[in-house]
Amino acid sequence: MEPETAVRLKANLVHMVWIDGRYDMVAVQESLKYGRTSGIDFGPIDYVKYAEAFGAKGFMIEKPEEIVPVMRRAFDIHGPVVVGVRVDYSDNRKLFEMVDAHAFH
Repeated sequence: MEPETAVRLKANLVHMVWIDGRYDMVAVQESLKYGRTSGIDFGPIDYVKYAEAFGAKGFMIEKPEEIVPVMRRAFDIHGPVVVGVRVDYSDNRKLFEMVDAHAFH
């Protein structure tokens, strides 16, 4: 319910949500430590509508060239803003495999 609190308090903040449809950073760690994942997938969420449902502003970044203009708009708004951007975490497993092997035991 943080968006409601931010709207009620008229907090000037920009919250960026990285969207991949799951808790992928958690999934990678679970896979490496336990050999499986649990409770990390969820369906599509419209973060713009979610923000707007609480009275905040919401924007989506659909392509790289939108990053600067969308973020400028977001920081020019008085009150809370949620900015969604889709991300691809497919290389996370490779990154974690480079971490000390003892970190997952």
